[in-house]
Amino acid sequence: MGLICPRYNSIKSQVTRSRRKQLPPDITTFDEIPNESKYFKTKRDENFMIFKNNDLIVFQSPFQAELFSKNKHIFADGTFYIAPIFSYQVFITRTYVTELNCFYTTSFSILKNKKQTTYEILFEEIKKNSSKYNSIEITPKIFHCDFEKAVSNAAQKVFINENIKYCIWHFKRALEIKKKELCGDKVEKIKDLYIYYNNISNFPFINPEYIYDIYSKIKSECQEHNYVQFLEFLEYFKKTYLINFETEYWNYYDNIEHIINNFYN
Repeated sequence: MGLICPRYNSIKSQVTRSRRKQLPPDITTFDEIPNESKYFKTKRDENFMIFKNNDLIVFQSPFQAELFSKNKHIFADGTFYIAPIFSYQVFITRTYVTELNCFYTTSFSILKNKKQTTYEILFEEIKKNSSKYNSIEITPKIFHCDFEKAVSNAAQKVFINENIKYCIWHFKRALEIKKKELCGDKVEKIKDLYIYYNNISNFPFINPEYIYDIYSKIKSECQEHNYVQFLEFLEYFKKTYLINFETEYWNYYDNIEHIINNFYN
């Protein structure tokens, strides 16, 4: 009997083909996304797809919309790993729900680009949809995101009195990458540089009034010891985080309750 039974891989392929026949054909372009579909409905028969144009499609259930409007902390980030082949990214918002003591996703969106105008439309639609399910919206909100000006500028434009908080995880990751690029392994081998680097990477947690003084002291000592490569790193840090981005947006000295890395958990 076992001799005539199909092999495992053969059975698996048959099951996969059977399941695919029950699903709609794969979408390869934005234009192929239908305006209406049973897959755009929740189990409660509520609309889940709330907006679509040539660059953007937004999904948000009524429950998600209510959570978005009721809660103060909003976390937003884009991911490329699960983005459909016809898009650039999937953009997700979440919030911390005190009553549930957990983070809850409040919207999914598929974007073809990362333009500020696209983010503005996205936030406008989420804001508009949220107002349908909760007449009293908590403002100002604290909007947590990575160091992408297009996102933070759009959020500030759409949401009144929005407070921006940039992601510490992205901050430290960017520093680590630039450190390796400019300094190689010298930071790990030279004690002074190791201390300087750790001081800078912990700037988000210290009183912002002291940041410029500490930075200047580190730079002065590096000049005395002729740490040329680390001076290049310091110049990168200055241009990126002390000039291009407001310190108050990435400093958590007065509020370290939430950081965007919780978004991923």
